[in-house]
Amino acid sequence: MKRIILTLFIFSFIYAQEENVDITADTSAAIDSTDLNVESIDNSGLDFGYKDYKWGSAISNLPSMENFSAAQVNSDQSSALLTGTLGLDSVDVNYVFSDSGFWKVEIDFALSADEMDDNINTFLRLEKNISEIYGNPYSTVQTLNGPSNSYNNFLNIKYSRSFYRSSWNVSPVKILLILNSLVQQPQTDNSILEGKLSFMKLVYYNPDYMISTNGQSQEQVLPSIYDIY
Repeated sequence: MKRIILTLFIFSFIYAQEENVDITADTSAAIDSTDLNVESIDNSGLDFGYKDYKWGSAISNLPSMENFSAAQVNSDQSSALLTGTLGLDSVDVNYVFSDSGFWKVEIDFALSADEMDDNINTFLRLEKNISEIYGNPYSTVQTLNGPSNSYNNFLNIKYSRSFYRSSWNVSPVKILLILNSLVQQPQTDNSILEGKLSFMKLVYYNPDYMISTNGQSQEQVLPSIYDIY
């Protein structure tokens, strides 16, 4: 009888030890998983930076994005340009640096030169996508004026203009989506005005890093108006 009781006691003790080891291992795994998740969140949110590129980073540590060209730094070392695609759109992504480091990313979208409605629809699509992530914009402006697409007086060229803007506040970052579109009406084989007349930009910026660390610039001393005129 004593042997049976002793055997049961030994097996109970071994089983308890094995269960304790399993619980400890599971707890350690859970802690490691939590640490990884926290690190992932910290490095992906706008409070950290833009697409894992940290606010305040120096231009010597150039950003990179998948499916984009290598960063091209401008002559005064104040910005780095990447070209590629975001979703459905061809874009130029410009990282801008102050004395405090990386403070703004400005994304330029390719637009139609002669289709006002297409440009507006692109803006509204992007506005919806951003709102699904960061909530509804706190400020919006939508202005449309000028002749419609049906206007066809070739002897009197006019222009349709649309100005759309939406703003989000995702502390500490501000987001601005803006469309300024100017389209000739009616269309002609040769445009009256040459060059890029429309643009749409999506801007993420952190005001904490936009201030220069070099102090206030010296006030420019102007000559007397008698010397000028």
